[in-house]
Amino acid sequence: MEKKKTEQTNNRKTIAAEYCEMKTERQPYLDKAKKASEYTFPTMYTDETNIKGSLKTLKRKNRVPNQSVAADGINNLSSKITLTMLPPNQPFFRFQLDGIKAKGFPEEEITLINRGLAITENFVTDYIEELGDRVCTGEGMKHLYIAGNVFFVHDPKNGLRYYPLDRFCVKRDYSGNVLKAITEEKIAVGALEPEIKEQIKEKLILRLLENNENTNCDLEEKEVTLYTCFRRADKKWIVTQEIENVTLDKTKGEYPIEIAPFIALRYTRIDGESYGRSLIDEYIADISYLDSILKAIKEASLAASKFIALVHPNGMTKIKDLAETPNGGFAAGRTEDVDILQSNKYYDLQTAQAMADKIERRLNRIFVMKAAIQRDAERVTAEEIRQMASDLEEALGNHYALMSREFQLAYVKIVYFHLKQVKQQELPDLITNKDYHITVTTGLEALNKTSELQKLSMFFKMMSEFAQSAQIIGAKTELIAQKVANSLNLDIQEMLYTEEEKQQMQQQAREQSMLQGLAPNMINQMGNIEQERIKQNGTQ
Repeated sequence: MEKKKTEQTNNRKTIAAEYCEMKTERQPYLDKAKKASEYTFPTMYTDETNIKGSLKTLKRKNRVPNQSVAADGINNLSSKITLTMLPPNQPFFRFQLDGIKAKGFPEEEITLINRGLAITENFVTDYIEELGDRVCTGEGMKHLYIAGNVFFVHDPKNGLRYYPLDRFCVKRDYSGNVLKAITEEKIAVGALEPEIKEQIKEKLILRLLENNENTNCDLEEKEVTLYTCFRRADKKWIVTQEIENVTLDKTKGEYPIEIAPFIALRYTRIDGESYGRSLIDEYIADISYLDSILKAIKEASLAASKFIALVHPNGMTKIKDLAETPNGGFAAGRTEDVDILQSNKYYDLQTAQAMADKIERRLNRIFVMKAAIQRDAERVTAEEIRQMASDLEEALGNHYALMSREFQLAYVKIVYFHLKQVKQQELPDLITNKDYHITVTTGLEALNKTSELQKLSMFFKMMSEFAQSAQIIGAKTELIAQKVANSLNLDIQEMLYTEEEKQQMQQQAREQSMLQGLAPNMINQMGNIEQERIKQNGTQ
């Protein structure tokens, strides 16, 4: 029995072998990512190769781009999306009691539950601020826009980490659900646990002997490849790690299926594909064209700035005299013999520059740059700028909606799961408990922080116009208000009085009216009583 189990273990496919197989599907997307990085951040990707069995990284010759529009746009977009998804010191999510379940609770209990959920939201927000995941998210977003894919893993101690496209592989089903993901990273032997370190050293010594290399080197400084596999199983995620074909049993873990320990992001979601396409890939035509035009303008400008004097070969002016004459000095010669070389390409360069400006303005709109907001005019009103800025922000609404589903929701779940592991009984189970659900605020609603206030202002403005006409024709004002609120996607149920509250207000109004009617009579009676008392005192 033990022999059979050993044979099964030996025949088991290693994580490294699975990773090599998955790299074939990833390669076309990685090639596009490297091409896109040439126009933005050329140092983003490097090529690796194995030389005599030792891992050595060879940096490919980086192409210097001729423009910085794409890089500037990527920085701007990553900053905007990061601040929107992880706003500083304010929750971007809400824990809410399920509406159907809430009907079975008394109103006082619902109020207490909502208060506790609000406290939990602030608690999680403070924990996120302590982790400092905003920096990692911003860097990861750059890879998302350039490569179209990025992989995040949340560590309960160190927070969020990201892996570029050349460091992970992923397999999805047709609907986009992740079935398996493997990450690759380098780690020094000296950083490993003592029980696994000796096994790895033995593996390295054997490999050095096979390659006839020196075994007296410091093995502590050697780097080995750590593979981490996230595999989807029945109602759970299984996490395993492997180094040099040695499985690390101590790091093996399991997560509920609702709480993925990773976040695999795509810029575009395409059904049937495991990887997404990038923003740069969609607009590579304009970016490459602009790069070529600016390269030509740059070379022509350098050539035009070169100062060369031409001397007539049959003239009286000697080249040696001109060369040796100091600035401000005198030399024998004729002006007709000397001329300055000119390219006479000014108007041609103007045409190229006009085309470059046109493409740059188009790219600025894509990257939501401020340069695309203000139109070219002598006077631009503040309202025009606000409106154009709003239009540009709304252009990213679909992207923000995708990020809310694939990043924010998954991020809140894994952060809360790790936080609950630390706090144990102090926090309730809000992720797997079906009585609660998480609402993430993003997209157009999150872009415009005053959207709720604007809806209220528009609602009351419209009601002030409808109220007078409604009274004239005898229409139901409350029903009109509800229809207006529905058209604005505004919930006004909490603002309206209930039937019990209306009856209490009517009762209070009747009592107040009765008191106002009785008050004069009571004052008169008290005055008559006082007069009788004074008369009696005077008679006595």
